[in-house]
Amino acid sequence: MTIQITEATGPSPITNNPFYALGAADAYDEYQAGDNVHTLARRADEMLDAAPTGDVPANYYVCGYTNTVRGLLSGHIAMVNAQSEVAQTWLARKQGRETSRLHTANRHPARNQR
Repeated sequence: MTIQITEATGPSPITNNPFYALGAADAYDEYQAGDNVHTLARRADEMLDAAPTGDVPANYYVCGYTNTVRGLLSGHIAMVNAQSEVAQTWLARKQGRETSRLHTANRHPARNQR
């Protein structure tokens, strides 16, 4: 048997940087103002392409913005997947193709309590 020893890692020093926080806040603000996640992702890609090299505040800003957009995009994809699942289940029930015992039991609870 092998034992793997892991060390607890502390928070990243980048996340405590004010320029990183400014980039994250700007991404959230733009999302709340009505920009969709695809527009934000395109902006993040453009920022990454134009980012300077080295340890400069602009890089921290771009990292904060891009990581926040990535999180928003992941949430958007999860929401779309959940909505697709609900729509497919509804369509299957409407067409009479639902054969899952769990769904059938939930659809007719009075019949299953005999």
